[in-house]
Amino acid sequence: MSDIHLSYPTESGTVAVLNNASLTIPPGETLAITGPSGSGKTSLLLLLSGLERPDQGEILVGSQRLGDMDSNALADWRSEHLGIIFQSFHLLPGLSALGNVSLPLEIAGQAHARERSIAMLEAVGLSHRLRHYPTQLSGGEQQRVAIARALVHQPSLLLGDEPTGNLDHKTGEKILTLLFDLHKESKSTLVLVTHDERVAERCQHRVRMDAGRLHAL
Repeated sequence: MSDIHLSYPTESGTVAVLNNASLTIPPGETLAITGPSGSGKTSLLLLLSGLERPDQGEILVGSQRLGDMDSNALADWRSEHLGIIFQSFHLLPGLSALGNVSLPLEIAGQAHARERSIAMLEAVGLSHRLRHYPTQLSGGEQQRVAIARALVHQPSLLLGDEPTGNLDHKTGEKILTLLFDLHKESKSTLVLVTHDERVAERCQHRVRMDAGRLHAL
């Protein structure tokens, strides 16, 4: 992304979230984005995912210019190439853990959706929770379902917003190992927003956001 500007209107006026931000992520590598709350880290992930559009600037993912795609094309691109781990999970309450994880595969018409989803839930330690609904799961278990859903279709770009923020230390370490192992296996690009120094230290590159600006570390 280059020369990105993003602002939001508020009752007291327009607030600049990103100001002339530029970022290059080498394909297949890992990047940690750190910085204080409210510095624009989550907004940056939303821009990289095409869920938010900048006021100004260009976002290029691989050979694809996100600004050239309409909403339908962006949705198709996300379903094929992108995995997102949201801090607030965004699980569908009417679906079981297995249903939430298998849904992206079913929408894309991919084969063996159930078997692949079961294997991914087993990988995050939830083989005993396949038929449980989000309200029957702890916060940490919901986080692991969200991670499994983001990884199940082996995306080329994986974005995580505090992916271990709701997990205890032991489970968090296991999930981190899984994320980085799958990154190496699939040669995906991994971008993580984190306050956790142990997460940032495992990434090949680090940048810090402060007042809407990016600073390389």
